Amino acid sequence: MRKVNRLIKEKSLYLRHHAYNPVDWFPWGEEALKRAKEEEKPLFISIGYSSCHWCHVMERESFEDEEVARILNENFIPVKVDREERPDIDRFYMEACQAMTGSGGWPLTVIATPDGKPFFAGTYIPKERLLRILSEIARMWKEEREKLLSAGEEVVKHLKNFSLESQGKVPEVEELVKSYLLEIESRFDEVNGGFSPPPKFPQPHNLWLLTNLSALYGKEKAFEMAAYTLKAMRLGGIYDQIGGGFHRYSVDGMWFIPHFEKMLYDQAGLLVAYSTAYSYSGYWLFKETVNGILQYLKREMESPYGTFYSAQDADSEGEEGRYYLWRWDELKKVLSSEELEFSKHLYNLSPEGNYENGYNLPFIGRDLERVADELGMELRELLKKKREVDGKLLSEREKRVKPLRDEKILTDWNGYLLWGIVSAYRSTKDDQLLKAAQKLYSQIFETHYRNGELYHAVYDGEPKEKGVLDDYAFTVRGVLELYLVTREEELLKKAALLTEKAIKLFYDETSGNFFISTGGELPIKQKELLDGAYPCANGVMLQNLSLLYHLTGENLFRKTLEKSLDSLSNLLKKHPSAAASSLEALVIYWEFQRVEGREKKLKELPFRPYRLTEKNEKLEKLKVCYRGSCREV
Repeated sequence: MRKVNRLIKEKSLYLRHHAYNPVDWFPWGEEALKRAKEEEKPLFISIGYSSCHWCHVMERESFEDEEVARILNENFIPVKVDREERPDIDRFYMEACQAMTGSGGWPLTVIATPDGKPFFAGTYIPKERLLRILSEIARMWKEEREKLLSAGEEVVKHLKNFSLESQGKVPEVEELVKSYLLEIESRFDEVNGGFSPPPKFPQPHNLWLLTNLSALYGKEKAFEMAAYTLKAMRLGGIYDQIGGGFHRYSVDGMWFIPHFEKMLYDQAGLLVAYSTAYSYSGYWLFKETVNGILQYLKREMESPYGTFYSAQDADSEGEEGRYYLWRWDELKKVLSSEELEFSKHLYNLSPEGNYENGYNLPFIGRDLERVADELGMELRELLKKKREVDGKLLSEREKRVKPLRDEKILTDWNGYLLWGIVSAYRSTKDDQLLKAAQKLYSQIFETHYRNGELYHAVYDGEPKEKGVLDDYAFTVRGVLELYLVTREEELLKKAALLTEKAIKLFYDETSGNFFISTGGELPIKQKELLDGAYPCANGVMLQNLSLLYHLTGENLFRKTLEKSLDSLSNLLKKHPSAAASSLEALVIYWEFQRVEGREKKLKELPFRPYRLTEKNEKLEKLKVCYRGSCREV
């Protein structure tokens, strides 16, 4: 029987994965930091998460290897961190990695002084290179320690300077919106949709902001970019055509080859994006996508508590994506000859495979209206046939070994999902979705909220780790969205109370905006001001402050918001698309300012970006947006 290390006692699935490594891992915490100082050894910090494919690869290659383990155990204090459980630790060292190398990712590999100051950083490192790095750093620690200590000091000094915002006055909203649209249009992929070269991430916060700006200011190109991207993703391989829900990103530029892990935060953000686009356009495919995401979440991700798990792995049966791929002989066993021919045309399948190693990945890649014409079918008939085929394939797929599910329940991602479910209710008016949102709200506060504070992660109904800024920001936003459709005063009171708590815990009175956490374990307290795969907590918190000021009239919310926006003035001027969530907060604030009179403000809610326009029954003007027919179903 293999010897276990300290990680066997941890709740995190990712940490427990490493409990049988020969590496003598510590979880992040007082014991590891104390041991590093007492033994005068550098920290070897490895950060990842359970559904990370390359984290699994590095474990198999290096952390299960006796030679690597020997060097680590003799010369370092090895520390494992679940980035989802400790986002504050992850963000500090990720920012250090990006500062030192110009890039980042997971697994994140950092070597730091005993007090946590990083002097080496990288991501996935193959075994032989890792051995050379560890041997050289072990030598330098013995013979040239001052060089490494000095390098750690320099990195921390750089991060401190980088985190200082310059004060100024935020420009007029119209000016910033114009700059934002110019910047994001310059990055727009006119052929495939999206706003970056591969790998392509969905970036839902940009997609719903573009829709709202189109609705507010008549910016037709804004919605064209959003709609074209939303449609391309839905018809691509990044969307699970058989089971619903989105994979994390696309490896190629066409949204065909996904990185197969599925994250709760992507489902939450894309619910907001597709719901907002459906509210604006009435385009049936967007509503169908909302339903597909919700069905996936209900089937695969809902916990017995009514909250939702964090992720599904990319791998199953030792292969990335195996659960989602099909060999031709597998398809022939499940489908009739007529259904197989239909699926071949619809999903671009072939006996040779359209993916690697003879596998097929269901991928549509063009308008379903066009597919119907090619097959000589009415669109309704095609969709009915598609549902029948998908049902058979899903039933067969359910018999396979499923990707591992990380059953930690994160407060911030569930708050984000609450926002998404309410958005879906607002756009579809499905009362079942309102009930689902109310159930999720109740469970968040029953399990994740103790003694006036939010906790970050919950395992088996028990909370662990005090809440960080993300937990407060996304939970408040979800609660406010629920308030805007129910007008239950208790919801508004709860949102205000949590925001006041967040100001007390995280707000920087000196320069504005919010720290990620209360600090204490890291060399510096950090702020995150740029959006990533989902909107940054500072931007969401500024949106909350704007909503709360106009809903309650409390000057605390206005003053906190205005000071924070002023501190972001240079960032918003130079790179507005990097801080889209903060720009959205300013748009919300500005739109309220345009409504005269306190009573009128309250009556006008929800404000214009969330009311949007009436659905276009004929959808004539959307033909250009979607580069194809917009036939109604």
